[in-house]
Amino acid sequence: MAIYHKINFGVTLTRQAIANRFTEKATSFAKKLLIQLLMSNLSTSHEIFTHSCFNRIRIKDSTCNQLPENLEKVYPGSGGSGSKAAVRIQFEYDLKNLDVLELSVSAFNNQDLKNAIDTVTSIQKDDLIIRDLGYVSVEAMQGIEKQRAWYVFRLNHGTNVKECKTGRELDFSAIEKYMRGHNIQIMEKMVFLTEKNYPCRLIIEVVPEKVKQERTCKREWLNKKKGRKTSKESLARAGLNLFVTNCTTTKLSASEIRKIYGIRWQVEIVFKAWKQNSQIHRVKKMDINRFEFLLYAKLIWIMLHWKTTQVLDTNLSLNRRGRVSVLKTYKALCQFQTFTKSIIRGCTDKIKEFLEWLKEMSKTFLKHEERKDRINWRSVEII
Repeated sequence: MAIYHKINFGVTLTRQAIANRFTEKATSFAKKLLIQLLMSNLSTSHEIFTHSCFNRIRIKDSTCNQLPENLEKVYPGSGGSGSKAAVRIQFEYDLKNLDVLELSVSAFNNQDLKNAIDTVTSIQKDDLIIRDLGYVSVEAMQGIEKQRAWYVFRLNHGTNVKECKTGRELDFSAIEKYMRGHNIQIMEKMVFLTEKNYPCRLIIEVVPEKVKQERTCKREWLNKKKGRKTSKESLARAGLNLFVTNCTTTKLSASEIRKIYGIRWQVEIVFKAWKQNSQIHRVKKMDINRFEFLLYAKLIWIMLHWKTTQVLDTNLSLNRRGRVSVLKTYKALCQFQTFTKSIIRGCTDKIKEFLEWLKEMSKTFLKHEERKDRINWRSVEII
């Protein structure tokens, strides 16, 4: 860093002078920059998704990174055999309008379920909430309904389910056998969840035998590790995809529920792009002020790339040429870090040329490739 400043700016800095600049005030400044950047979401009169029932399609997940043990007091980990120090980053974005809704940093032990309940007031009427198992609870579902919004979740395999009509617990072993025997791919039932008798729609989908075997092996391995036996009911659930929703059939059919939940994996692609191109998961031993400043600086860099991706994706989609790949775009932008940094420092004369070049690249090299084994953006644009 000292050599870089000397060559580019003629500024002489010692190692200690650089270290002294990583302070609580510097971190506070970086946080404010990130907040300002998140607030500056680009708005457009054209929506990517054309379904009128939902104002926003909100996808949320978290990524966790292990940290050096000296950061344990501020960022405690899971304990036990896990890391003593770890950080959790919550990320939520609106797939319909391409806006980032949350990007927050906390200790690992601030679990997803707590975050789901704490942030329920940010949900607006007619939002559609799509989240993974870690965020699912009856309390979270009830909170979403109070906000007059909608959700599509996976059902936790340990949740008890009763049929509304009879009040009897569902026998998933019998259901799987019946569906496979009659070649039924997908069906739905109105059910109550847990002892609270919370009503919702349950969508049941049969998975291929290969997927069932993979899940079964994983579940048996985990149970054996914990000294437990795998029940017949648990093995039956491994052969099914189970989704719960409060959406009515007029809003989303059973097959549409399955499709729209399939886009949740897009957030995993976002995390992959962060780690591949920003190395956000690689942390050396350093003091807390230096770590936090560098973390927020990386998040700022990530969001700048997100904004650029947002512009390219909107432009490509509105011209009916497809969508851009998040991974490809981040990778391309990282190859031009020096150019991007010069723009941030005020060398704005080549911005137009740079954006035109990216626009042209997005039509070919940065384009999202469709895959038969993955539900993609285009397949759910009508939902």
